[in-house]
Amino acid sequence: MDVLAATSADVHAVLSQRASGPLSGRREQVARTLREFVDANEGARASPNLRDERRDELGGITSLLTDADLPGDQDLALLALKTLKILSRKEDNRRRFGRELCRAVVRLALTHPRASHAVTAEGANVVLNACYEKENVEYVLECGGVEPLVRRVADTGETLRCRSAAAGAVQSVCFQAPGRCRVRDCDGVAALVALMKELDRASVPRDGVAGQFNDDERSMCRARVVGALHNVSADDDAIRLIRACDGVPHLVRALGSDDDGVCGSAAGATQNVSRERASRALFRRGGAVEALTKLLARGCDPATQARAAGALLNILGPDLDDGHSKSGEKARADEGDDASDRGSTGDSSKENDTKKKKLKFIRTRMKTYRTWTNNCYDLEDSYEADSTSAAASAAASAAPP
Repeated sequence: MDVLAATSADVHAVLSQRASGPLSGRREQVARTLREFVDANEGARASPNLRDERRDELGGITSLLTDADLPGDQDLALLALKTLKILSRKEDNRRRFGRELCRAVVRLALTHPRASHAVTAEGANVVLNACYEKENVEYVLECGGVEPLVRRVADTGETLRCRSAAAGAVQSVCFQAPGRCRVRDCDGVAALVALMKELDRASVPRDGVAGQFNDDERSMCRARVVGALHNVSADDDAIRLIRACDGVPHLVRALGSDDDGVCGSAAGATQNVSRERASRALFRRGGAVEALTKLLARGCDPATQARAAGALLNILGPDLDDGHSKSGEKARADEGDDASDRGSTGDSSKENDTKKKKLKFIRTRMKTYRTWTNNCYDLEDSYEADSTSAAASAAASAAPP
């Protein structure tokens, strides 16, 4: 760590010198100070600013971001947004953002016609962090920040890094109910599912404006997309859209991810989406029961296990009842008999024994699930708690180490 690197106090002091002349006359001094601060703090794990408990002044960075000359200097704009991203890791700073700063970020990074791909991506990272606070979600909605984020997620000609950052911002926005509604209403669900399909096909553009990308970038993007679907699926209408966009098979695929964050969010999304009867049939036919059972057997963190158990409870609920015959038959009559899709062609007694073993295993996990949820939150609110967990995991990725 460079002990002589610029601190947030140095940044504020330099940016508050408006009386010394216009931005153009102070450009080199401002850029040098911002670059020193960013270089010292860009990695969250080793950031001196993140560990410093003293209050950061936001007036200087707000003054810079609202300067009319800043959009014409994209390099300086990028440094300004990186600085704000670093500052926005702290809860106290996020709570003091206010309407003016949120509007400035949206205008500079998301809606300005001169915004570069890098500036847009960094602005999306700022929105991701800022929207941990409910008030900032409201400000972003007020100034029309959601629509351009969704457009970036959907734009196949955009860089993967920018689309990933936009998906992360959408994930954070979707933690609040008004954010979920706005994302749903501007075709955000379709954009997220389409990007998840691209990632599953490994067909994100490699040439032209999209540039090159690596496995880490793809993994980060997948985690944010699945996390966003987890959060938005707390909305009933969004659940129907996920099914209509053929998102269910891709959620099932994500359940088998080696990334604990991805499979955890996928389990939460599956739990939410499987509340809909039509989706439950798709999950059964798509192998979700097997994937969720394997996820439980992996011994993941308690939150992921609770989501997986909750999803199984939704998908197989009628069969888990001791007197399940009638209710199970009714469910299959309503949703379509999926026995042929499970390949049930052998000896029926053998199949029944296998099924009983599976149900016994799931019932054991259900007891753990119910104990865990009773200690943490009411079962009827579990999908809200899942959204909290997904949003929290997104913030950690907002500022990559």
